[in-house]
Amino acid sequence: MHVGLSRHGAHAIRITRRHAGHYSCGVAKAVERDHHKPKSTLFVEEKLRRLARGATRQIVTRRGRGLNMWIGSGYPKSGTVWLCKLMGTALGLPVPLDFQMPIMMPSVIHAHWRYDERFGPAMYIRRDGRDVVVSMYFHWTRGLRMNRDPGYARRLAEIFDELYGPSFDPEDTRGNMPKFIEYQMTEAPSMHGITWQENVRDWWGRPRVGHVTYESLLSDPTESLFTGLAEASGEEPNREAVELAVQRHQFTVETGRTAGSENRGSFLRKGIAGDWQQHFTREAGEVFDAYAGADLVEFGYESDRDWFLALD
Repeated sequence: MHVGLSRHGAHAIRITRRHAGHYSCGVAKAVERDHHKPKSTLFVEEKLRRLARGATRQIVTRRGRGLNMWIGSGYPKSGTVWLCKLMGTALGLPVPLDFQMPIMMPSVIHAHWRYDERFGPAMYIRRDGRDVVVSMYFHWTRGLRMNRDPGYARRLAEIFDELYGPSFDPEDTRGNMPKFIEYQMTEAPSMHGITWQENVRDWWGRPRVGHVTYESLLSDPTESLFTGLAEASGEEPNREAVELAVQRHQFTVETGRTAGSENRGSFLRKGIAGDWQQHFTREAGEVFDAYAGADLVEFGYESDRDWFLALD
């Protein structure tokens, strides 16, 4: 049996195109609009988003299976939004990314959650933790300049001030990276104390979870997505829908830039694997290895613990 288009046929492609156009650009357009809103409005809207996300999580956990609510999950900055867009197009489902009311309908829900055995079908994306921490660094420094959530920007400024002092230079990525890595590996604020490697272990190998990696979605996206969807559902996806998803959500299509062409002001900054090598010094490598070197080897990103010796 097929999943995705097999249930809805060509109609699903039309639905997907309509939803994808609306939801894929939703966050970027919302951020652009938010620059012109008063802080009181931004505060209320962000509060509504948080309440809606919490309620949606309860709905997904308790009733998601019966409602055909899929989950696209991963550690923050692992490519989870990209995964959800791919899933939405392949399955013919909407992907709400910027909502202020709870979701309770067939959809793909973007999540950075711990695994729960009550979840329905889900996909989890893993990414090299070194690229994750570099992407997180740029995401946070970008957050300093965003007007959307002034409270969030203020908290980030306080963290950077605590780590680097008043002379903090966001552009000095190589100099800043060792302390930033240690902070992410000890405080892990993006997931309330759960580190990258802990989150990977929490999800990997679970039933009804399709597993993909950021790297495989770059190198062989169609087969990676096809296999992951089959693993999650126990059914064979529609290959035409999977191919459509891959074509639609390529980095070039989403951004108008070729992969590797950097825009530090964009949510989709660079779209490549291995960018950590441009931003890790020998010291940064030593810090990362001390906390997660064994995990890099176990997850297949390195063959041994000597990888950082070649760094400058």
